[in-house]
Amino acid sequence: MKRLRPYVKGYLKETILGPLFKLLEALFELLVPLLIANLIDVQIGQRNSQGILGVVLTLFALAVVGLAFSMTAQYYSSKAAVGFTKQMTDDLFETIMG
Repeated sequence: MKRLRPYVKGYLKETILGPLFKLLEALFELLVPLLIANLIDVQIGQRNSQGILGVVLTLFALAVVGLAFSMTAQYYSSKAAVGFTKQMTDDLFETIMG
């Protein structure tokens, strides 16, 4: 890991933001089963149409926000990966060519 640290330096922001957004996406995905349980146990059980609509709209909003977090995570992760690989390839080329 110590040998790879210089390659990460130029992409430290992306290296941190990629996993952070992936964590946020996972947290939003973990809320879905809780909302579904509430929908089944409470809202449908009480035949509360307003509550059902509210939970469905909340699920839709969670899906949209989760998608945005996922796309942002992929953007930063791929940017870090490409930069990391380019720097490593340049150093390898420099070593081979002398």
